[in-house]
Amino acid sequence: MPSFVTILGATLPVFLIIGVGFLFHRRGWLSEEVEVGMIKLGLNLLFPCYILSLVPGNPALEKVSTAGWAIGIGFGTVVAGFGIAWLVGWVARFKRGEGLRTFVLCSGIQNYGFLALPIALSLFPGNSGPAGLVFVHGVGVELAMWTIGLSIMSGKAGFRSIINGPFIAVVLALILNYTGSYLWIPDILLTTMEMLGRCAVPMAVLMIGATIGRFATTGIFRDAFRVAASSVVARLVVTALLILCVARFLPISADLKRLLVIQAAMPAAVFPIALARLFGGQPQVAIQVVLATSVVGLVSIPFVIAWGLSWVNP
Repeated sequence: MPSFVTILGATLPVFLIIGVGFLFHRRGWLSEEVEVGMIKLGLNLLFPCYILSLVPGNPALEKVSTAGWAIGIGFGTVVAGFGIAWLVGWVARFKRGEGLRTFVLCSGIQNYGFLALPIALSLFPGNSGPAGLVFVHGVGVELAMWTIGLSIMSGKAGFRSIINGPFIAVVLALILNYTGSYLWIPDILLTTMEMLGRCAVPMAVLMIGATIGRFATTGIFRDAFRVAASSVVARLVVTALLILCVARFLPISADLKRLLVIQAAMPAAVFPIALARLFGGQPQVAIQVVLATSVVGLVSIPFVIAWGLSWVNP
């Protein structure tokens, strides 16, 4: 089991890269065109290549039931997170039209991929299982975000939006995995996908910092304490405990338990900032949720993962 120092060492570089992305944006070294281009490159090429090089043949996905559990838990825990965030927001007296919907959406979704993946890779360097399950688990999270989550924000679901590069790659990778077809992929193609895939994680983490830098502008400190305190309670305390209980008590594989411990520790996802902007939400509330949970997460993530791995005992 990784020690606290090991977990801290795996976490800090991720936040340092986020800080670099934030700094580069604030210094004007990353234009909006470059950022959008890098995000499209990651979604349409780098992450699909990484998924196709990591998922097929992964021992953690030997059983179909493991994929089913990962997707189902991803969907269920995010929907439960929305419920928890709504309850916390109601107690904190958020109102519809004044940030409640944005608070619920942002506090209900953890940074399930871009932040969880590099931590999983660092914590379990000799075990590709937790990292491979990140994307399969993410299918369930995406389903929840583009159906229930988007309904909360805009009053309508956007299921078509889930049909993107990583989603298609996961479906294809699972088909290759369970049919054994991946054994027929030429080595030169595998090597090419692996080389491209290695670029995906650091670039994505860098873009998290740049995205925060882009949206952290006017109105960021308005009602900041209430939003920050409420989001930390909803995301990093109550929902985290729920996910840890799921990991401990459900009959799932050890690698999925390890991944869920990491997911429990994650701060709020960054992408809902864009959803709030596009669908009439309160972007400043979304930014406050992300910043508050990320700053607290810098301290809490190593503790939660260390205690979680000990308690869940995968």
